[in-house]
Amino acid sequence: MNEVTSSLWEEYDIVDVADVVVDTDAPGLEPTYTYLVPDALKSELKAGDCVHISFAGREALGYIISKKTLPSHHPLCARLKPILGKVDEAVSLSSDLVDLALWICEKYVCDLRDAIHSVSPSSRGARLVTTVRLNDPGLRGMDAGSSITQAHLIEILHSLGGTADKEALREAAQLAVFSQAYSSLIKKGLLQEKISIEQSGASEKTVKLYSLGPAAEVLGGAGRRSMQQQLLLQSLLARAKAGKGATAAEELLREAGANSSSLQGLVKRGLVLVQESKINRRPHPIPDTRTTAPSLTEGQLSCLKSLHPALDAHTFQTTLLFGVTASGKTEVYLEAIGHTLSQGRSAMALLPEIALTAQVADIFLARFGDQVALLHSRLSEGERYDEWRRILNGQARIVVGARSAVFAPLDNIGLIVLDEEHETSYKQENTPRYNARDIASERARANGSLLLLGSATPSMESYHAAEMKRYQLLEMKERVGNRPLPYVHSVDMRNEFQQKPVLFSGKLIENVQEKLAKKQQIILFLNRRGYAQFVLCRDCGWTARCPRCAVSLAYHSYSRLLQCHHCDYTDPAPNQCPNCSGERVKGFGVGTERVEEEAMRLFPEARIARLDRDSSTRKGSHSRILNNFRSGGADILIGTQMVAKGLDFPNVTLVGVINADTAINMPDFRAAERTFQLLTQVAGRSGRGAETGEVIIQTFCPEHYALQTAMQHDFPAFYKQELLFRQELGYPPFRKFANLICSDPLETIAKSVSESLASSLRKFLSDSVEMIGPAPAPLTRLKNQYRYHVTLRGPNEAPLSQIVSSALAAMPASLRYSITVDIDPLSMS
Repeated sequence: MNEVTSSLWEEYDIVDVADVVVDTDAPGLEPTYTYLVPDALKSELKAGDCVHISFAGREALGYIISKKTLPSHHPLCARLKPILGKVDEAVSLSSDLVDLALWICEKYVCDLRDAIHSVSPSSRGARLVTTVRLNDPGLRGMDAGSSITQAHLIEILHSLGGTADKEALREAAQLAVFSQAYSSLIKKGLLQEKISIEQSGASEKTVKLYSLGPAAEVLGGAGRRSMQQQLLLQSLLARAKAGKGATAAEELLREAGANSSSLQGLVKRGLVLVQESKINRRPHPIPDTRTTAPSLTEGQLSCLKSLHPALDAHTFQTTLLFGVTASGKTEVYLEAIGHTLSQGRSAMALLPEIALTAQVADIFLARFGDQVALLHSRLSEGERYDEWRRILNGQARIVVGARSAVFAPLDNIGLIVLDEEHETSYKQENTPRYNARDIASERARANGSLLLLGSATPSMESYHAAEMKRYQLLEMKERVGNRPLPYVHSVDMRNEFQQKPVLFSGKLIENVQEKLAKKQQIILFLNRRGYAQFVLCRDCGWTARCPRCAVSLAYHSYSRLLQCHHCDYTDPAPNQCPNCSGERVKGFGVGTERVEEEAMRLFPEARIARLDRDSSTRKGSHSRILNNFRSGGADILIGTQMVAKGLDFPNVTLVGVINADTAINMPDFRAAERTFQLLTQVAGRSGRGAETGEVIIQTFCPEHYALQTAMQHDFPAFYKQELLFRQELGYPPFRKFANLICSDPLETIAKSVSESLASSLRKFLSDSVEMIGPAPAPLTRLKNQYRYHVTLRGPNEAPLSQIVSSALAAMPASLRYSITVDIDPLSMS
């Protein structure tokens, strides 16, 4: 599109312009570009709107970040291009989500485009499509009187049927001077292009509904109607008399025992009317009856009494609800949400796992019905689209979902609940590497809301903030109904292994058999999936390793595959060693598949289910496995951390932890914290009904303080011990980190970039900020990328984001794109 010349600006004193984020992958982009707002769009466009623009000689989409005015004589005005139009097909962002994107960009040091993509629904993205056609279908290349390249372009378009997507034409033509040849043909009028906007995701879903037409007032006499048509008309008449209205074809045909051709014959003759109606794709059915709040415990009433002032004040506050497992935190959430709705405000409840979302969805929908919208990654595009629209239109005032639900377009938020606030799954693994807890805090601050963090095992950072009075602390120390916490035993597997290596200790076998005899249920927990963690040839020492990552391949017995749990690379499991042809290839290390096999051998009469990533890949499989177990369809549930969080099974009276040491010896300063949290959470699944629960923890290091305090359900004791360790070594919550990972398929380049990064960082470091590295990352190769990292550590008030941003800006753009920034990392791997 031609640039606007300065002569056009003489008519204006003030010019409306907009700063726009261009939605393209082109490297070296500025955060925003300024465009003219045409007169026809001045009253229509606002910050957050998706717009159609011209950029670098092509049509593109962008998001308006801000609008402003400039004097008409401003030098910039002579070079501005106008916005071509508003994209109604794309979802506009609210002003607070635009502000949130800007905050994410600054906090997590990412491109503004990546931040916009985080806060906008990816399934509702739109794209520009340029369709090209020949004005004269009979025109051939040599008839054009054009250059060889132009003639070639015409012939290629002919081979594509005379009409094609511009990018498909570009790819098929394989011309280095495509743009010049294409533009010349457009100017000559030999080619015509049409620009349209296509939705890359889902759209509204409609269904055809059928009802009696005016010509069907008298049904007497069969006339030319077949018997099936008579039955269809009678069915529709009965429905009309019952006040049921129009109905879908599938239901009508089933009811009348007719076929679709009979129905279409009635439609053609005007005896039956057909109309299209929009339907909502609901990811979860709404229960027919509503539940009411049970009688609350003293602990629940006390917490709600403390929460109401903050909810009524409409001011930002963070509260940590520290309640033991089964103390009734969910009911506190429900009551607080009900209070928020009564004030005309909306609410959000975030959960760490999709499996939890399915269970909690039943509870929330039974209490609040159609006011609840669900958002998580297992939704279809259509379901996500409909739920997003219901939120955007104000039909759903409560959002329940996993991490990304924190970006839901709720208006007037009064309460944000973050259940199991300590969970690492709230941390996003891709750029921008945000933590949903921080995003929730920022949204609550912007909306004057209460942020309610709930956990039986709070993170060290959150509990320390409460201890320092930055958060309000509320405690629930008793289980509902004064049920006792489960009794926890530990089994020293060193003693068991003196007899022979075993997977199940004698005590665990005895207790499982006892619970099975009583028709009670058992959960067996191991936080490793697969059958074996690696395979080894005992003749030559060969180990199966991932060709893309610096890790061993795990063995999965059901699929007979070796699999990388980082990049999902798979390879058939060998019967012979590929190195020496020996046959003594064996799996070592235990996963959930091996536990399942051993449990089936030891307890042949038991019905056994397994819940891990491998067993729950299909949509709805989480819910099916859990609902089957809850209804008594299985006696033993074996699983990873999916079974450790928030699930409520009243008939579970025994939890067996197969190996409590899987996390405790990891080279990570959070290893003890994660071990304590996992053990406490999984232990909390036991004894939630009428019977007292038991927990058996199998371990090789029973003396470790994380295990000892978990056995006593003593978080304060664990916190006190762990805090001393963190303070002595300068870890959070006393210091904060930024981890910068440099990656490249060539190790020499990854190392070189890390050295350049370190050199740039040194120019901006203050005395209080320490730089560690550059050095190889603990996971030195991942997905075919070699990895080096540089880590910054500083006091909590240190502007690490600003230091990183300044250092990156001072580096060549060609180097910046191989650097991943992780502010406040949960792992250094």
